[in-house]
Amino acid sequence: MMFIGEAPGADEDRRGEPFVGAAGRRLTQWIERLGMKREQVYIANVLKCRPPGNRDPAADEIEKCSPFLRAQVRAIRPAVIVALGRYAGMLLIGTDQDLKLAQMRNRRWTYDDAGAGLQIPLHVTYHPSYVIRREGELPPGQRNPADDTVMADLERALRVLRS
Repeated sequence: MMFIGEAPGADEDRRGEPFVGAAGRRLTQWIERLGMKREQVYIANVLKCRPPGNRDPAADEIEKCSPFLRAQVRAIRPAVIVALGRYAGMLLIGTDQDLKLAQMRNRRWTYDDAGAGLQIPLHVTYHPSYVIRREGELPPGQRNPADDTVMADLERALRVLRS
């Protein structure tokens, strides 16, 4: 299973590793709830360095970094890919349309790299940072429905991996 996020945050940029900050801790929790270890999955980002001000990735940045990500996918050849967030989802689906995350979730897409002969099942879900932000908006003690949504998405991806 390969998880692909959008861009490194400050912690990730500083350490040169994807998903090592708060979002990384949440991703690790999800992976463990699936009965796996972080060492059993591959984690990458669309962008390889943090955008200024931690803003959303710009189209030209995505275009410049996507060959590196595609090379990672070719090297890893995962059985299933999980896109974390809207920008990763749109790139991996291969659409120029400005899709909302809700339009990408709950569907099984295919990551297609014809040049490498790859067609990999692709699932899109919320980025861990989004889920963490939503928790800050909830009353204390209330369960985060976004967390449950992500777990349902990841369990669908896991079923593909195990089939």
